[in-house]
Amino acid sequence: MEGHIPYTTRSYRMSQFILLLLTFAAVTIMVNFSPGLSRILFGLPIVLSGILGIVGTWYIIKGHHEPLTEKKVVAITVNLAMVILIMAILVSNTLYRL
Repeated sequence: MEGHIPYTTRSYRMSQFILLLLTFAAVTIMVNFSPGLSRILFGLPIVLSGILGIVGTWYIIKGHHEPLTEKKVVAITVNLAMVILIMAILVSNTLYRL
């Protein structure tokens, strides 16, 4: 199939973008313009990373038949870590509000 991008490659690209977003969030906190602006500039990349982590994990699951490569290992690690992080944030915020 022409133009077909393997699921592992898609997931790997998402994991690269997640790492870029997390780097941006870390730099935002280090610079700390103002509390309100920093909260938005930190929270938005984290939420986007969580969404990308879920989609990237879905692509890894769909590409389970593809061979195990370094790209696949990195993609699995980063995407699943983001899913776990977002789940932990949601659970902790839910319990904290109770």
